[in-house]
Amino acid sequence: MNPHGKEAPIYLSPHFDDAAFSLGSQIVSAPGGILVNIYTRSAYVAGPYETGLPDPADVDRISALRDHEDASFASRFGLKRIHLGAEEPRLRGRGSRDASGVGDDIAQIEERLSALVLELGADRKAQRLYCPAAIGGHVNHLATRAVVIGLLDQLPRHVSVSFYEDLPYARSGEVRRRGVSDLHAALSGRRLRRRSWPASAAKLGLINLYSSQHEAPVRSLRRFSPRALWPLWPHEAVWDVVG
Repeated sequence: MNPHGKEAPIYLSPHFDDAAFSLGSQIVSAPGGILVNIYTRSAYVAGPYETGLPDPADVDRISALRDHEDASFASRFGLKRIHLGAEEPRLRGRGSRDASGVGDDIAQIEERLSALVLELGADRKAQRLYCPAAIGGHVNHLATRAVVIGLLDQLPRHVSVSFYEDLPYARSGEVRRRGVSDLHAALSGRRLRRRSWPASAAKLGLINLYSSQHEAPVRSLRRFSPRALWPLWPHEAVWDVVG
């Protein structure tokens, strides 16, 4: 899977942009691996919030646009992409933080994502699985996290699991505090250790590849760094499962 014969991490990205926004610097520093995009049927672009069911033609157009943006990102860093084709909340008539929809979102992906993760994890090059921590409470992130938590005891011993701090949601101190607390509660009985690294200047370019998600070009990494006590500078962070 990795053309250089090195480790091939698995990145679970609920939406096309989540891996780049949350782990772009990590991917720049260690190219290669598998990028699993999960809820890829979308009607979201930056701009005024719209309610109601979107026009199917708009869904096709926007999904294709976001797919194209993500393909540019993946091709730069040797990522093999896999799409599951699940639907974002608006396509199912609900909001992105409507907790009542988590069960439906799990049902959309559980069988396919579980089988895929176990299959990919069987390759000994796949030594780390990156999963969203669900900071921000987006139901697609919560559903992805729930499926992975359900697989922790089934994954091969050589696969380590890291829950990444979702950006830009983790930029808010209060949102991040609630999200980290919720992550620990969801993983009750398991020990977690935070690990961080500086965000590279190259990450700005990656963020701007997803131009459909910004009303104007992003000029600073300020929105794409967790609001943590330490480190103070722009960074990315994960919570490793260590026990």
